[in-house]
Amino acid sequence: MTPPAAEPATLSRLHWLAPAVLVLALALTAMLCVWSLRNQAAEADALLERRSEAFAQALSSRVQAYIDTLPGLQTFGVLKASVSDAEFAQYVRSISLQSRFPGLALTFVAEWVPADERTAFVDRVRADRSQRPGGHPGFDIAPAGDRPGYMVLRHTYPFDPGGFGYDLYDPAQRYRAAVDHALRSGRYVATGPLLLARDRDKAPLPALSSIVIRGGVYAGGLTPESVEARMEAAQGVVGVSFRSLDLVRSVLAPELARDAALRIVDRTAAAAGESSLVFDSSWLDAGATAGGLPQATDDGPRWLQGIDVADRQWEITVRSRAARWRPDGTTWWLLALGLALSASLAVMTHTLVQANIAAERRIRLGTAALQEERDNLERSERRYRMLFANSFDAVLRTRPDGQVLAANAAACRLFGRNEAELQALHRDALVDSSDRRLRPLLEERARSGGAQGLIRMLRADGSPFEAEVASNIYRDGDGRETASVIVRDVTERQRLQAQLQESQKLEALGTLAGGVAHDFNNVLAAILGNVALVRQDLAAGRAPNASLDRIEQAGTRARTLVQQILTFSRRNPQPRQVQLLRPAVEEALSLLRATLPASAQLVQQLGTEQLPVQIDAAQVQQVVLNLCTNACQALHDAQGRIDVRLAAVDRPGGRCALLQVQDDGVGMDEATRTRVFEPFFTTKPVGQGTGLGLAVVHGIVVACGGSIEVRSTLGAGTVVEIVLPLAEPADVADPQAGTGAAATARHETAAAATTPTALADAPQAPPAATLAGPPGRGEHLLYVDDDEVVALTVELLLQRQGWRVTRLADAAAALALLRGPGHGVDLLITDHNMPGMSGLALAERLQGEMPQLPVIITSGHVTDTLRQRAAAAGVRALLLKEFAAEQLAALVQAALQARR
Repeated sequence: MTPPAAEPATLSRLHWLAPAVLVLALALTAMLCVWSLRNQAAEADALLERRSEAFAQALSSRVQAYIDTLPGLQTFGVLKASVSDAEFAQYVRSISLQSRFPGLALTFVAEWVPADERTAFVDRVRADRSQRPGGHPGFDIAPAGDRPGYMVLRHTYPFDPGGFGYDLYDPAQRYRAAVDHALRSGRYVATGPLLLARDRDKAPLPALSSIVIRGGVYAGGLTPESVEARMEAAQGVVGVSFRSLDLVRSVLAPELARDAALRIVDRTAAAAGESSLVFDSSWLDAGATAGGLPQATDDGPRWLQGIDVADRQWEITVRSRAARWRPDGTTWWLLALGLALSASLAVMTHTLVQANIAAERRIRLGTAALQEERDNLERSERRYRMLFANSFDAVLRTRPDGQVLAANAAACRLFGRNEAELQALHRDALVDSSDRRLRPLLEERARSGGAQGLIRMLRADGSPFEAEVASNIYRDGDGRETASVIVRDVTERQRLQAQLQESQKLEALGTLAGGVAHDFNNVLAAILGNVALVRQDLAAGRAPNASLDRIEQAGTRARTLVQQILTFSRRNPQPRQVQLLRPAVEEALSLLRATLPASAQLVQQLGTEQLPVQIDAAQVQQVVLNLCTNACQALHDAQGRIDVRLAAVDRPGGRCALLQVQDDGVGMDEATRTRVFEPFFTTKPVGQGTGLGLAVVHGIVVACGGSIEVRSTLGAGTVVEIVLPLAEPADVADPQAGTGAAATARHETAAAATTPTALADAPQAPPAATLAGPPGRGEHLLYVDDDEVVALTVELLLQRQGWRVTRLADAAAALALLRGPGHGVDLLITDHNMPGMSGLALAERLQGEMPQLPVIITSGHVTDTLRQRAAAAGVRALLLKEFAAEQLAALVQAALQARR
């Protein structure tokens, strides 16, 4: 009976076991709920940290993007000094600052204006009508007052009437210290929170709080080493400004704005005792009072990080607004599960352990993903700063031995290959290895760590292009030597430079027009006067030999003058080759004498040395004409002296040729002298100069490997010296041909008197005057020319040489005659330029119908295209019309003999 007695005891023990299990289950459930809440809080803290780090990275990148616009503005400020409103607006619009950076409030250029240049500066700005038809008639520097100098807001984008013309050196404001700090330091300098110049009279509202980042602009484009040199070379400052509120809004994620309170403080400004609050979350609600938004509690999670903004450091503080211990669905589920499964402790424990493992796995994965994102961001940032600082140019990252490591999109477009293809290639596949400029560039980079210059590069299809290359060697994160290569296609720029030279030729030809007309009128007067004397001699029965000689001399002089003008105005530049410098200078001076007024004395001291140099003779003549024309314009009332000297001198690089042009005119001050080579800079009144003359001269001299120097003093005249390296005399292309217009005239004369298929090599045909007796034997010649006077003259010349001549006025009639039966024509002579059908078109038709008929074409101007087409049409010879008397008979005789 003992067992039955024990059963109640057992039941008694089981009775308390259930409550005990229940209590234990409730305790475990409570512990799990607390654990779940802690995990939830930890995940919320980790999420807040990730969002805060992403915000800090985005904020730093956006500010850095603003700063990255400053180098372009600095370069623009140096290259485009005193630019117009339209040029500045076009530049800012071309780089799309406002569309790419929505937080950017203002882009500006401030120019340094000394007190003695204030009036000229104000007048120049008022007269700027490039953007506004009426200019700026009311413009003046504000605030008024005499100061040693002014730092004037010359350009702003968008245009800011309140800031336009404002002097940053306003003694009533505190802007000068920040401007001088930027100029002295030579770095990009940021301000603390402040009001812009346009907002200086407004109430200090949070929405107006702005940051300004400035950079100095120095003469020459480079930042001097010392503070004194930087202040001496300072030309002004450029900068960008942005509203603090707009900046934060542009990068702030909505989730972070909703769940956290942000505060950004300028620690540099705080240390100096200045206004330091850059941003506060309360600013996001325009209608909120000081306590309108929920603020973070002192015991909530707090996240701090500093970022660099130019020379300052901002501290970002983020506090969570969300309640950390608010249970979510998981917590309620755990509580319900604990109450329902209190009798299943093992199962519940197992479930909770699995949940714990899953939670830990999620945390580990989240932490690993965050670390990977951070590493990727750092790698991307380094690559961006290294390869894409100037995304408009092609950028390559290579090894010094030529292996391509990476390329940006611009490089892929330029070379016509994708990045993988470029990485698989060596430098030899991208650079023309036959270019002799390549090795000096590589040697310079190996020696100094950097080099830049022009070389010939190759696209994917093998086509070459001229490229400007800048390369530097540095060590990457792995400590290995790496090279950055920036490539810019300058083919279009060189084409534009060629057009610039052509436009300068036209300007020079315009200057020569008066003198040429004077010479031509003298020639015509001589011809017409001697014609009258011939008539008188014939009427009186006297032989007019002397008058005919003078007519021949005048005609020869007119022909030479025309050849000089045609050669100087030819569009295609001649290849540079070793030629004698003195003949080219002499021909330019002979052409120039007719253009100078009688009161201007031109003195030439060219010495006896021929001075072989590698040049384009036509370009050298353009240099002489430009310099002498400028010198004449600098004389007082066109009265004075211009000296042109030519000599050999010794320079550190070896023996050189010195070309010097000196005048005793008005001279230049130092400020003007330093800008004479700038394109479009001119001291002449509006409409009387393009500002291209000396810029073209400088480009020609540098392209020939020479140097140019200008010395001038106000009231004491100007001296321009050009130094060109001498070449070996044995390398002179053609000692007998000479250079310039006369040489070209001789070449074209000889070439015109040959067959088109051998223009350059065939010897000159002997003039008709050297033939012994009339060469003709009664052969039938057909002569076609629409100019009746020329046609009659040539007809008589040919008839007196013993040929029978049929003269027609157009090509259609000649074609009809030749197609008729029994025409008996042995040779066709035709003018090229005729209405209807040209002489060349007539020859091309006859090539298919009568290939055995010899054809000679005459023209007032023989071009390369005419030579090529005439050769293809089987034309026996080309002849310049002005040489008909001397050359035509010999050409006809040679063509008829070849036919026999």
